Amino acid sequence: MLMEKIRDQAQATPHKPAFVYNGSACSYAEFAQRIEQARDFFAQQQWPAASVVVLCMEQLAQAWVLGIALRHLGLTTVAVGKADEIGPLGLDNISGLLTWAPENPPDLTELATRCTCRWLNLPAIIGLTTVPTEPTRPGTAAHPGGHIIQTSGTTGAYKKILRDALAEASTLDLHAQINGINAESVVYVRDFPLWTAGGYRWPLLTWHQGATVVFQQGQDFHLPLLEQALTHVFATPMTLMFVHHAPELPVRRNEAMRLLVTGGAMPRALVTALKQRLTPQVYAVLASTEALTVGATLIENLDDLGWHRIHPARQLQVVNDAEQPLPAGQIGLLRVKILDGVCGYLNDVQASRAFFRDGYFYPGDLAMFHADGRLALCGRITDVINVLGSKIATAPIEAALQNQLAVDAVCLLSLPTPGADEEVFVAVESQRNLTQAELQAAAQALLKHLGRVHFHLFRQLPRNRMGKVQRLALRQQLLARLANAA
Repeated sequence: MLMEKIRDQAQATPHKPAFVYNGSACSYAEFAQRIEQARDFFAQQQWPAASVVVLCMEQLAQAWVLGIALRHLGLTTVAVGKADEIGPLGLDNISGLLTWAPENPPDLTELATRCTCRWLNLPAIIGLTTVPTEPTRPGTAAHPGGHIIQTSGTTGAYKKILRDALAEASTLDLHAQINGINAESVVYVRDFPLWTAGGYRWPLLTWHQGATVVFQQGQDFHLPLLEQALTHVFATPMTLMFVHHAPELPVRRNEAMRLLVTGGAMPRALVTALKQRLTPQVYAVLASTEALTVGATLIENLDDLGWHRIHPARQLQVVNDAEQPLPAGQIGLLRVKILDGVCGYLNDVQASRAFFRDGYFYPGDLAMFHADGRLALCGRITDVINVLGSKIATAPIEAALQNQLAVDAVCLLSLPTPGADEEVFVAVESQRNLTQAELQAAAQALLKHLGRVHFHLFRQLPRNRMGKVQRLALRQQLLARLANAA
C-alpha cells in the first residue's frame, strides 16, 4: 500500500524529492516522517475504524500528508474545499473534521456538533516538522481505509465513489503503465483538488512508482513549465487555454514531456498551440471517475482526436439495447469492465443500478469501434437532442462547429421557445467576437438538417472545477435569457 511504498522509497532514496509544492521541495525521507508524525497523532484520537474523516483545507501538500496517515489507520477520508460542502455529502458516519490553522478557518464547533463528530483545527506543526528520531513503523490497520471521490456533476448532481485502498493498490501499476509513469518521472498535477478523480489518482500513481509530484496552487501555473524538468503534465482542456490565449506568457518547450489531457475534447486550435509551444507529445486520455483510465492516445495528427486507442489490459464493449456486443462500425452504448471492485455509487442504490451492471460501468456514452480497434465517442445519451422526432447525438456536431469557428467550446441544447416547439440552441464560448457571417456559414455547413438554430455567445460557459461544461446550469442560463427577451 502507499504508506509502505513511501517508507521503502525513503529508505532507498531519502533525498529524492517526493513532491515540489509551489517551488519548495520535500524529500521522501521528510515526507515519510511527516506522515508518521501525523499518524501517531491521529492514533491517539481513537476514531472508529472505517469511519469518515473530512479534510476541509485548501493546501494540497498538507491534505495529502494527513490523508495518507488517516487511511493507513484504517479510516476513510473525504476532501472538501469549504465547510458548507460537508452537509450535501450525505454521510452519517463522520467521526472527525480537520481544518488547518494557518488557513484561518471559521469556528466549526456548531457544524461538528450537528455532524456528531470531533473538529480539530490542526496547528502547522502537525505533519509539517521533521522528526529527529527514527519513525515508528506500526503494522497496517485491519481495515485498509479508503477515500471518497466525487464525480464531476455535469448533469447537476454529484455522486460519490468509495475507493478501497487495498483493492485500489492492485491496479496502480497498470494505470501508471497506461500513463507512462515510472520511478524517474516528474509529474505536474497543478492544483486539482482531492475530491476529484484526477487530483487524487495522479499523485497516487506517481508516489506508488517512487516518482516526484509537482503541485502549484495560487497563480502562475506556468512556472513549473519553466522551472521543473517535467516528464508528465496532467491537465484538462480548460486549464490549458492559457497556452492558446496568452501567447505572451513565458513557457518552455520540452520535447520529452508528455501532456496528458482528460476531461473533454480538445479544440484543434488548442492542440496546434500545445504542440508548437509545449511539446509534440500531446495525449488524449479516455477516463472516468468510476472506471478510471482506459487509454492514452498520442495525437500524431488531428484525425487522432476523434479516435481513442484502448490499452490492451482494459476491456470495453459497444452494445445494443439488449446489451449484446455490436460489430465495428455500429454505434451503440459503451460499457467498461471494472477492474478494482467498484460496483456502485456510495449511498445511491438507484444510480448504482442504472450505471453498474454485471461487472461493467455504463458511462452513458454512445460509441463505435473502428475495424482496427480504436474507439470513437459519438455523444452521450443525456446529450442527445430530439429534432422533429429524430434523436441526434450532439458531440460530433459540437466538435465540428468548434473546429470550424475556431472557438474554445460549443454546446448544443434543445429548448422550448415561447409559443413554439423545442428548437436547437448553440452556446458558443469564444474570447473574440464572432460575426453573423461566420455563424451563418457554420450553420449552413453543419446545422441545416436541424431546422431553425439559435446562436448564443458566451465569454465563459458554466463549468465545474475540472473544466467540464455544466449543461444543466447552461440550460438554466439560456432559459433565463429567453424569458428576459420575451
